[in-house]
Amino acid sequence: MSERTSSRAGFRELLDHLVEHGGALTALLVTRQGSVVSEAGRTGYLNTTAMAALVAGMFSATKEVARMVGESQFSILLQQGEKRHIHISLVSGDIMMVVIFEDYSRIGQVRHEARKAGEKLTALLAQPKEVRPEPEEATVTQFREYALNLIDRIFQT
Repeated sequence: MSERTSSRAGFRELLDHLVEHGGALTALLVTRQGSVVSEAGRTGYLNTTAMAALVAGMFSATKEVARMVGESQFSILLQQGEKRHIHISLVSGDIMMVVIFEDYSRIGQVRHEARKAGEKLTALLAQPKEVRPEPEEATVTQFREYALNLIDRIFQT
């Protein structure tokens, strides 16, 4: 097994643990550029590529809001819906962890498990660049076209 494959497996293992022990449906690692690095749990109901792009955009906008109120950035975003909720945390300078869960009474457990996973992920990300997993392959042109089409569809509804 190559070092990159073992790092990718390490990310997946940490996310699997988070899903199981945090009571989450899904956990994703995404880059600030909007690419999926790793995923765990149920993902069939979710367009993970679109989610990664939108979360990256949310974090960029939130960084500007933080700056406006005198912070360099906010490290956690929490979105509460009627049935599903999303906990998004900044793991490193360019990697975010997205946790989707249903039972809002589990927010403390989700935050605790996400914090533990974040610390372990930070250690994995601190490894030399050549052993860090790369995001799923997509050309910049393909991603740009996909993102623009997705934004068009969102605003047409």
